[in-house]
Amino acid sequence: MSHPVSTDIRQIPTATGMVAIPAELEDDVAQFHYAPARRVGDFVYLSGVVACNRRTEPMDEPAFCDELRGVFRQIERLLLACDARLDDVVELQMFHVFGSERLALDKAGQLAAIGRVRDEFFAAPYPVAVELGVADLNPDGGLVEIKATAFAPRDRAGKQPR
Repeated sequence: MSHPVSTDIRQIPTATGMVAIPAELEDDVAQFHYAPARRVGDFVYLSGVVACNRRTEPMDEPAFCDELRGVFRQIERLLLACDARLDDVVELQMFHVFGSERLALDKAGQLAAIGRVRDEFFAAPYPVAVELGVADLNPDGGLVEIKATAFAPRDRAGKQPR
């Protein structure tokens, strides 16, 4: 389950670890004051990454799955910047806008699509997960926001991902 990873991520040392900020999120971070990824000791915490349909017409299932793959690739990219990997993820939290006019799937279809795509990135034993319904997400057209927590011991940090 290896996926290409780009390296245009700024790493900022902190007293407890480091913060990782991808170049494309610099303006967002400056405006909203958050860390996209933060290593604290042996843990890595990721802010939510949003699967989005910025167009007003409903997104079909294949396009939604492609958007979800982009979210999981971004999660992997942030983890690698913090010396962690997908295998280290212990928890996923997913926030769904069910019934969005921008997605041509009902709740069951949305959950099934996410399950199939998630299986492309995570093998058993799976991370614990919570899936919550929400009224709206930022940015406009947000369909699912996924955040992750990983346990990646520091004594392993700096070694090549498996």
